[in-house]
Amino acid sequence: MAVRTDKISPTCIWVALKRLDLNDDQVTIVKDVGSLQGLDTAAAKQVLFNSFGLTDTTLVLKLRNNRGYLVPINGELNVNNRQSPYILEVTKLFQHVVPRPRTDPMTVINKGLKNRLQNIMKRIERMEELAPEVKVRRQDKLNEEVELLNQKLQFLNQRMQIADSTVWKGMFKRPPLW
Repeated sequence: MAVRTDKISPTCIWVALKRLDLNDDQVTIVKDVGSLQGLDTAAAKQVLFNSFGLTDTTLVLKLRNNRGYLVPINGELNVNNRQSPYILEVTKLFQHVVPRPRTDPMTVINKGLKNRLQNIMKRIERMEELAPEVKVRRQDKLNEEVELLNQKLQFLNQRMQIADSTVWKGMFKRPPLW
């Protein structure tokens, strides 16, 4: 950290502290934190923690410019003066988030899975009820097909016997009409 002198250096950054984690909406301290030039984000945050004596590292730091816009905490902060300091808001983690009541996603998933399971169980029960009937139907269908094939075979046997019984006598029984 740079050595501070009583004179105001052109590279100093002024920061006003607002402790929202303690429900304090007023600016409590305006302090010169020195130069943050060339520091990365983690180091710049550590400088701010040390400058204001903050020990709880779970606190969230929000840095705003004099117009109220959020500014990233890093080594690229512009130099300012005491009359228009950056405002450092210190908040707790999730302090400004109001949880809203919602349904537990597991209950919705459980209901869906229960419905699917019940549908599958009903289908299985129907199949088990129809299982003896299915066997009987299959046997009846096989019997019908076997009977139909037997009829076709008998018909073909008759035609074969008729075809085999003809003998060539060397001439036509009736004279052709040509």
